[in-house]
Amino acid sequence: MGTFRRIVSIRQENLCAYVDVIRGKHDRLMIVAEFHSKNLTDISLRSRLSSDQPALFSLSTDIIRGLAFLNRHDLLPLSLTPEMITYDERNNIFKIADFASSNLTGFGSFAPLRPGDARYLAPELLLLGPTAHGAALQAAVVPSSAVWSLGVILCEILQIADFSSLSVAQWVSLILGDALKKKHPSFYESTRDPQATGENSTQTSVIASLDEVLRDCTTYFPSLRPGPVTVLTKFHETVTFSDSPVRSRLYDPLWDVFPPVTLRCRSEVVKTPEVLKVPLASRGIDELYRLWTLAGGDVLGELRAQGFAAEEPAILSLPQLSTGEQTTFAKGHRTSADPSGTLVVLNMKPLLERLDDVAKEVYFPLLLRSDDAIRYLTDYDEMRDLPLVIRENNLKYQLHRQILFHRLFCGYPFTQAMIKKEAAMDVPPLYRARTWAALLGIKGDIVNDYESIDKDSPCSSDRQIEVDIPRCHQYNSLMSSMEAHVKLKRILKAWIADHPQFVYWQGLDSLSAPFVYLNFSDEPLAYACLSAFVTKYVHSFFLKDNTPVIQEYLAVFSHLLAFHDPILATHLSGIGFLPELYSIPWFLTMFTHVFPLHKIFHLWDQLLLGDESFPLFIGLSLLTQLRSQLLSCGFNECILLFSDFPDLDIQQCLNRAKDMFNVTPKCATFRNHARNVSVSKKDSDSEVSPDGDTSASPEGAHVLDLETLKTETCPRITWEEIQWLNNFSRQNGSKRRNGRPLLVDVRTADEFLRGTLAHSVNIPFLTAFNADGELLSTFESRTLEEGRGKLVVVFDGKCTMAPKFASELVRLGFPHVTILHHGIDHLKTSGFVSVPSSST
Repeated sequence: MGTFRRIVSIRQENLCAYVDVIRGKHDRLMIVAEFHSKNLTDISLRSRLSSDQPALFSLSTDIIRGLAFLNRHDLLPLSLTPEMITYDERNNIFKIADFASSNLTGFGSFAPLRPGDARYLAPELLLLGPTAHGAALQAAVVPSSAVWSLGVILCEILQIADFSSLSVAQWVSLILGDALKKKHPSFYESTRDPQATGENSTQTSVIASLDEVLRDCTTYFPSLRPGPVTVLTKFHETVTFSDSPVRSRLYDPLWDVFPPVTLRCRSEVVKTPEVLKVPLASRGIDELYRLWTLAGGDVLGELRAQGFAAEEPAILSLPQLSTGEQTTFAKGHRTSADPSGTLVVLNMKPLLERLDDVAKEVYFPLLLRSDDAIRYLTDYDEMRDLPLVIRENNLKYQLHRQILFHRLFCGYPFTQAMIKKEAAMDVPPLYRARTWAALLGIKGDIVNDYESIDKDSPCSSDRQIEVDIPRCHQYNSLMSSMEAHVKLKRILKAWIADHPQFVYWQGLDSLSAPFVYLNFSDEPLAYACLSAFVTKYVHSFFLKDNTPVIQEYLAVFSHLLAFHDPILATHLSGIGFLPELYSIPWFLTMFTHVFPLHKIFHLWDQLLLGDESFPLFIGLSLLTQLRSQLLSCGFNECILLFSDFPDLDIQQCLNRAKDMFNVTPKCATFRNHARNVSVSKKDSDSEVSPDGDTSASPEGAHVLDLETLKTETCPRITWEEIQWLNNFSRQNGSKRRNGRPLLVDVRTADEFLRGTLAHSVNIPFLTAFNADGELLSTFESRTLEEGRGKLVVVFDGKCTMAPKFASELVRLGFPHVTILHHGIDHLKTSGFVSVPSSST
């Protein structure tokens, strides 16, 4: 499947694109490709080409450009035939169809090879005979083999030679005989008859202008025959055609270099009357195929409708007689036709009918929406609240989203903020790879950067990489392919070479897999995304001594669990089921070791919108989905539960994670080993919350040593963030952040009366609990009970009693408990400490 995926990724304006490869029953592969009904077997087209000089020159340059592109990508077609050269009438361009059939079949090693009309095969391939296949045939194919085919086709169009009456055997005899006699160096020179063209002066002029090109293309010996790049250069040097139309190729954000490093001023679709009449025709082949499948298109169903691939009882495939020597006779009879090599044109009519009522304005969206544009987009905006699975399978909604993201990517990186805003709603699957790159802020010439890295020299991690790759997401047909293994190894070695301060740890391969899968044909982009992702979310996790980093991360995770679900945190701590036993693979691989790729795609769509702390909340949401089971389990049952992780609802997980993220103080997620962010979140648009909100929040940075972090149960909060939360509560009511924090002073009553923070209540730690560990009933404790669910900030003088009091509140099931960092003593000269009034 790796080879097929690489072929599918080939995009060039003179090649009919391969769009999809589908594996059916009995390992039968169905290839979906771009199709144009008109090709060089069309008599009217050939007649026009023979007398239309600009059109013939366009044909020649289009096909040579396509061959040159294939040569650069080591995809050498066996030959060209008139059926393979198609004409795209809408774009007025010639394209090569079925250019990779020989490569897909391993030149006959994997499946029967159908080389087409042997009369267009180059002499070096004719010498091998009709039974040649596999490595021997592949070794004989050279870049100039297809150039010979083009030369013969041009001779045929110009009526320099007419071999339609010759059989294949006669043609082979003619070509090989003339080549071995060495009387003429080329087929063109041995065949051309100046009288054969009659009195057609235009045709004579065309032949004269193409004389040198035709001679070079039909040279008998491959060592003397130029390749497509040389022919293209010589064509421009020797042939002039001022009347030939100049075409500007549109930028394709799906397959062209991304991020773009050139101007994209030509990327706008010209709204001609033809385009406005059928605007769907202006979309790319990949978008059309995606929409066709959403409209109910089924490749296997189309085959069945044509009489192929019918379901048959397996017994019909058994032989009628089998001997003890395993010899079989009279193999089973198949009632349905064999579809191998059959061309079936997919029916696009249902798609056109279902999109017939779509307003033309949807096809040409305005990024800065006007009132008219908003009127047409209202129906799509109303779908935001529908489940993701419905949105991803809604035809008209996906049409709108694909067109919108296509426009946004044409303007990247200047549209990065808009891409983030739209991605917060959902990501169209077709543009997921590009969306992730935009969310990670990939910019610059990443191709040269990747190519400059040494990916071949041996390193100390090679042996471990060789062991890990064959186990990485091998349930997936693409990731289990040999080509995927090679790409994954190159990217891992590039990362190790480019980051000498880090080492390879098991899990980096799983972390790389989603990027390799989505960018299978674009290693530089896959590598750039991996590097940016590691830097942002698992910074310092891959140090040689990563123990302090991991321990700090897990301590923060424990604090957050106590903050959001104190009952579950107390239970897990009581049975000794600590995060070290289950969550390290979660965070080291960002859950790729837990979930299959199709779930990781939806998970990371939202994860990439959040900051480096958001994975912690995803981990919390996983626990909350298993809450009822965990509360009823002991230590051994929890181990068994996590050894075979249950199938969880990813969307529910993400929704819960975003809810927890939005009510958690920023300080609670601070880590000393997190990446250094030089710009505050409130001054930067580079980060948004997973729900797309860009409201400011303070950095809340505070330094806490690892031992103190591990000892305490609750997170700490700074006074600066408390002030911000108070201001936010006044400006926005109680819609987020649970309103104004509840301040609890646990010092003695005398210390409280000498000065405290405004609006705080005094519950002295030494007299707060009875012998059973319950809060004594007082006015202040009842105030605390009534405020259960609000953000609670516990403080004393220098954080000596406050952590213990906070731990007791967690034990009693109080959520959202925090500790004031540094205590109240460091605020005495700040003006925020005052003597409480008698009513306090």
